[in-house]
Amino acid sequence: MAGNCQVTFEANGRTVVADLPVGSGGGKFGVGTRWAVRYQADDPLMVAREEDTGGGGALVLAVLSGACALFFLVPGVWMALSLRRQRRRADIGPRHTSGGTPDRGTAA
Repeated sequence: MAGNCQVTFEANGRTVVADLPVGSGGGKFGVGTRWAVRYQADDPLMVAREEDTGGGGALVLAVLSGACALFFLVPGVWMALSLRRQRRRADIGPRHTSGGTPDRGTAA
């Protein structure tokens, strides 16, 4: 995950030793593990594992970012609405401030 993982492969008839990009899943496996790699034809040192090119990492990052945003956004909205309700109650105040009993009307 932190980089410093190298792969050795054949490209255009020569052996190439290239570093995998930081965040690649290659560090989870031991030395000598074989897997497919992709590289740029004009620069074989630009390499990535086949499993890392599917876009799954970006999807996981997007889901985690959205979950974190909701985790912090929902309590903030909840508090804002709660404070608004409290202020509204304080602004309305008691309905009868004259000290008398409220007029309940007459029954017919």
